[in-house]
Amino acid sequence: MILMLKYEKYAGQLVKKMTVREKLAQLSQTVAGYRCYERRGDEFFFVDSFKKFISDYGAMGAISNILRACSWTKKDWGIGIEPAQRVKVANMLQKYAIEHSRLQIPVIIEVEANHGLQALGSEMFPTNIGMGCAFNSELYGEIMDSVGRETYLSGNHMAFVTMFDLARDPRWGRTEEFFSEDPYLASEYARAGVEGLKRNNVLACCKHYCATGDGFGGLNTAEVSIGRRELHDIYLPVVEKAVKAGADVIMAAYNTVDGIPCHVNKYLLRSVLRDELGFDGIVLSDGWGVKRTISQMDRDEISGSAMALEAGIDLSLADDGAYLKLEDALNAGIIEQELIDAAVTRIIAKKYQLGLFDNPFLEDNGALSSYFDSGIQKRLSYKAAAESAVLLKNNGVLPIKSGCKIALFGAHADNLYYLLGDYASLRKKGEGKTLKEAMQESFESVAFSKGWDFRGIDNDFSEAIKIAEESDVIVVTLGGSTAKGVTEVQYDKNTGAAISSKGFIDCGEGNDVADIKLPGNQNEFLECIKKAGKPVIAVLIAGRPYEITHAEELADGLLAAWYPGQQGADAITDILLGKINPSGKLSVSIPYASACLPAYYNRIGDDAANPLNVCSSNTYIDHPQRILHPFGYGLSYSQFKYKNIDAKQIGKNDFRIFVTLENVSDIAGKEAVQLYIRGFGGSVRRRG
Repeated sequence: MILMLKYEKYAGQLVKKMTVREKLAQLSQTVAGYRCYERRGDEFFFVDSFKKFISDYGAMGAISNILRACSWTKKDWGIGIEPAQRVKVANMLQKYAIEHSRLQIPVIIEVEANHGLQALGSEMFPTNIGMGCAFNSELYGEIMDSVGRETYLSGNHMAFVTMFDLARDPRWGRTEEFFSEDPYLASEYARAGVEGLKRNNVLACCKHYCATGDGFGGLNTAEVSIGRRELHDIYLPVVEKAVKAGADVIMAAYNTVDGIPCHVNKYLLRSVLRDELGFDGIVLSDGWGVKRTISQMDRDEISGSAMALEAGIDLSLADDGAYLKLEDALNAGIIEQELIDAAVTRIIAKKYQLGLFDNPFLEDNGALSSYFDSGIQKRLSYKAAAESAVLLKNNGVLPIKSGCKIALFGAHADNLYYLLGDYASLRKKGEGKTLKEAMQESFESVAFSKGWDFRGIDNDFSEAIKIAEESDVIVVTLGGSTAKGVTEVQYDKNTGAAISSKGFIDCGEGNDVADIKLPGNQNEFLECIKKAGKPVIAVLIAGRPYEITHAEELADGLLAAWYPGQQGADAITDILLGKINPSGKLSVSIPYASACLPAYYNRIGDDAANPLNVCSSNTYIDHPQRILHPFGYGLSYSQFKYKNIDAKQIGKNDFRIFVTLENVSDIAGKEAVQLYIRGFGGSVRRRG
């Protein structure tokens, strides 16, 4: 706190020397990082729009995602910034901005880091929905520590990480980005994530604020209708934990809360975030968030930008020039100079905190390459994938004996991108194995055929049935896809010619569904393959809970692996073999059917404990069982017994719980001990 006051003092002194335009340059991110440069061979050149912004405004405050490499930015290998070039380009950018700034103000360089840096050569860890199922927030803290280390060694300064949202509606495509439906579990992950990032002199940017997971109908950016109690009970605990852990930047959400867009919601941004929770860092807009809100509120850019600043948005991401209109708003007397100065002071203070004024450059000494070569991230990624998997069913078919002949089916099994999830960077050959490759390395005999089709076009399962009949065990992947920009290559059965088509996507940002049934002809394929009379193990590769009731009836074993990341194939294979004992627990409830939504446990009430209670008013006459598997559920190859459970009161509202956990099997295993509490009495009805 004392240090921050010192940084704010330095920042305040500098702000007094700045012109209005130099101040607006700190607030408006008009030039995107991935658009600011061109690469020719191994040389990099800044584009005219980047140079013009600095020339026109005399500085640059922050720039987003110079490293972002995905199908959207099209910054692939040979085109984008590769690991060996990261520090060089970051230093070039910093040098240009400082040399063309009257006051020599350095730039904050930001990077997407939801589950690893979205950059060429970066490790892709499991997505957050899987991380939540590990029930191991400290492991997540270690991963964010490694992400922060990589960010720093890349010459970047701020990492964007999804931490706040809760997975309340699986129809929402972004469900994969969130740890849990439970506020306590999610808040522990947010705390650990912020602490991990901040060990590396990197700014932790947490998103999205606030209540995005309750969007109407599971639609992305849709309106949220919650009351003050639900806001404080369900959504703010996660934010509060992150703020107390030292979150530097908080990103506003696109949605409205009670009809007011978060980007102009003064109650949320100032009364709650700053006054109640004590946040003193930067409030950042989401990409194009200010511009979008101006349109939503039917404002002109001058009054609309002033409205966002007054509400509490300090720094506008992908601004498209909206915050540059604050100069006109100031001249028109719509806003006060003090509002601009306060926002600029917060941004400049963070630059002092990072030490950028003393040393804006990073020595290009190969430290990043050495860190990659250490294998730390790969080990963490593998461990996270192994602990994220949840065993949902096992009729004794798991683990598989190594000598068994395996019939492997499913599109996920032969394409690495289907294992990675959204916000993943583009891969080059050798950066991670497919499930087929991993299983063929570990089992003596693995025959593969795609089997089912995401779009349900191909119902000719004859080849798959033949392979299944010749096998001992059938392994089939089920689920969905966030493989943006990936091309599936299929072959014409008559001519043998290659037919390329866009990969199937039903999950990720902007990909919401009305029905969470398994896409395509997955259930039909399971019904068909079951006739081979061999044990069937289903592996769910998914970013949301699907309706899997029928699939579970057909399968003898069912493992939810989510999007397990770059080392996921090895982790899944080792679980199937028994080298790893699954220990994951569901961080989200799996509904019995799509029609049973919403289905998060702390709204279900008594029905969560007694799902077959058809007399309850909290269920449906046509779907008396609303939940297939509840929050916290997960099997193991071991058997555990809880004994000597006792509670001792040590204060008015403090209790100490004692339990003896015994592994009564001969297989070593790990168990997440869960405790659920509920209150009685009071003036508010509380559920679950």
